[in-house]
Amino acid sequence: MRPVADDPTLNWDLGPPPSARRRMLIVVVSIVGTILLAAGAWQLLRTDSTPVNASAPKAVGDTVLLSAPSGYEGAAGYPVGFPRTELGAASAAAAALEAAWTLDAEQAEQAAVLYARPEQHDAARAGAREAVAGWREILGLPKDGALPDGAAMRTRTIGVQWKARGQDQVLVSVLVQVTATKGVGDTDPTYSSPYAMSLLMVWQPGMRGANQGDWVNVPDPLATSVPPVALPGTPEFTAAGWRPISGPEPTQ
Repeated sequence: MRPVADDPTLNWDLGPPPSARRRMLIVVVSIVGTILLAAGAWQLLRTDSTPVNASAPKAVGDTVLLSAPSGYEGAAGYPVGFPRTELGAASAAAAALEAAWTLDAEQAEQAAVLYARPEQHDAARAGAREAVAGWREILGLPKDGALPDGAAMRTRTIGVQWKARGQDQVLVSVLVQVTATKGVGDTDPTYSSPYAMSLLMVWQPGMRGANQGDWVNVPDPLATSVPPVALPGTPEFTAAGWRPISGPEPTQ
């Protein structure tokens, strides 16, 4: 079995990835949040009058059991239709990040559109392509075109936390473990590194059809900090406010 190499530039004491990684992550936000808007100004669309239901984490010991989706869309079976609760928003954020962080531009675009508001689809597709190119560059792969045989990347949620921002708005922080290989002929250690990302999730009525709303990721108009990165089971993980994940993962 090939050894697993953690990102050598990650400083656990400083929390989020260093500047080069942060620049790439800012680009990745646009996958599902489309942080760059043509008009330059951001204003949240009005949601309907029913407020989000406050919900305590479904805990198994110290762990959080993410909400199950009501359905799946696309050839890859992306999960959609999460409950209109804070936990549902957190579960949707985890699903969106897992789906969007990939080495395949087409899959990234599909995921970007799925978890973005309809009026943001074009910007979401553009952000998805840029993010894939950024991940490929980090891994030393061609920025576009065909990948070497066996090249793959998996994003798995290992921690989550959230807080209500307003009516039907929840700021969710997701901690993921990204594991990647550059292909069958690659002799380097398998890439493996944790990353943290904060996403503003908003309830979008009718997102999945008549009377079928869902959570979508939107650009955050406020400057927010990302909780420090830490491994589950460590004191730093608990101190940073993370809750470990239990039960079904948010993607198939």
